[in-house]
Amino acid sequence: MISLFLPEETLSYEEVRALPEPAYFRDLNLDQYIAAWAEEYDNKELIPYFYVESDSFEVARYRQEIVGDLGNPELAEAVSAFITGVGSAVNCRKCSETVISKMQKAKWNTDCILLYYQAMEDLCVAFNRIGPKSRAFYGLHQDLFRLLNTSAVRRLRAAAKTISDEFAKLSFHLVINKEKATFDLAYDPMDYCMPIREALANTLENTSYLPFKDSPFPAIDLSPLETFILKQLEKENRQLFLQLESFGERLGSILSQDILDLIRELKFYIDNLRFLNKFKEDGFPIVMPLLVKDKELYMDDCYDIVLALRNSKAGKEVVLNDIMKANFEKAIIVTGPNQGGKTTLARAFGQCFYFGMMGFPVPAGVCKLPYISNIYTHFANEEGSDGVDGRLVNELSRLREMLDVVDHRSIVILNELFTSAPTIDALTMSRDLLKRLLSCNAIVFYVTHTYEIALDSEDYVSLVATVVEDGSCRRTYRIIRKTADGVAYANSIVDKYKLDYSHINYRLNRK
Repeated sequence: MISLFLPEETLSYEEVRALPEPAYFRDLNLDQYIAAWAEEYDNKELIPYFYVESDSFEVARYRQEIVGDLGNPELAEAVSAFITGVGSAVNCRKCSETVISKMQKAKWNTDCILLYYQAMEDLCVAFNRIGPKSRAFYGLHQDLFRLLNTSAVRRLRAAAKTISDEFAKLSFHLVINKEKATFDLAYDPMDYCMPIREALANTLENTSYLPFKDSPFPAIDLSPLETFILKQLEKENRQLFLQLESFGERLGSILSQDILDLIRELKFYIDNLRFLNKFKEDGFPIVMPLLVKDKELYMDDCYDIVLALRNSKAGKEVVLNDIMKANFEKAIIVTGPNQGGKTTLARAFGQCFYFGMMGFPVPAGVCKLPYISNIYTHFANEEGSDGVDGRLVNELSRLREMLDVVDHRSIVILNELFTSAPTIDALTMSRDLLKRLLSCNAIVFYVTHTYEIALDSEDYVSLVATVVEDGSCRRTYRIIRKTADGVAYANSIVDKYKLDYSHINYRLNRK
């Protein structure tokens, strides 16, 4: 059975479940996105599908085609109905394995067959009517059509339907009083209340009528009364019950593991698209990116999707930013004051690439992305640090591991490196690191406090976090393309540590 993640390949759930969380997930807060998604739809078992990264441009396009088809509400509804239908069949199978009565087991298995193959047939009919364009759904249509038209499946469905139709004709009359229940096989299905209600329509016009729908026997296992009824029906329809018992004994599990894996993949796509559409409903842009094979990129109105999730619940605004890089430009250098939104923009940048690589819409208004198959991040943290030297050694060790694997299909996102080193040393190490990364032709996004790096080459894109130009240095969280000058950053440091003229003069005069 075709996989929705890999063209012309199968992908078992066991393989997916063994995948580790990618190293960059926590730096980009993608683990928080996934946790919110899993809580929303109660589907933690599907989380490993977020780890099935694409390893080629064609795989990413293959997935985009599926998402494009699922953008058709009619097709998405048909796929959801297929998921529900197979889910009902799975529940029938579970019930057959739970109950003790052989007759019950046989009937649950019979219902399983009918629901299972009917779900496939309904999806094929929908595919015929709608005409999906993706290779995946075209292949799925062919696979299901071939399966349904094998002689074995045709005979199995016909036998199950014959038995089910005969059981549907069985009827009885049961009157339950406080002390006893009266059972009668001569049941007249006529609803005698209907003509009375019609005759007294004017009198009863303000009276609500609620038909009784709930079964008096909600448990799966047979109650003593149900056992009695079943025995009476069996006496009157011995041949039919023997046929059911014989049919049930010959049945194994018809539920294909390939189909069950397919259902998980379909559910993952449906639920993730529903979750992303919630952002659109809340006023945030979501768009399918254009994937290209060169190094040009632009992200208009991009944002950190986790911050949007958090702020929308709190009723707070999220500032949208633009990122643009021409094909010849080699790196994006982001500078500016602390707490100005630089790290948030780095996460937004990485998230757009992740969702684009997965074949999903990205958190942006307009987006063009170079195809990449590897994301590497290095965000400053305190883990493994033992003083200033320990922190620097830890950073260098992590960077060494990264440099061993980065290639031309990689993006590298660096956030505030070498902050424990003197400025001149930090500048030297940053320049050496950039030189190594750019020699691999990787796309580099570097958030740094050493603004001089942005001035090293005309081939660098310089983005600067802005502040309100009224002397207050209040953050706007807007990050724009301009020449780095370090002024806003310097003013921020002066303000934070009270190093302006008035404060210094005041302290000197106190002495």
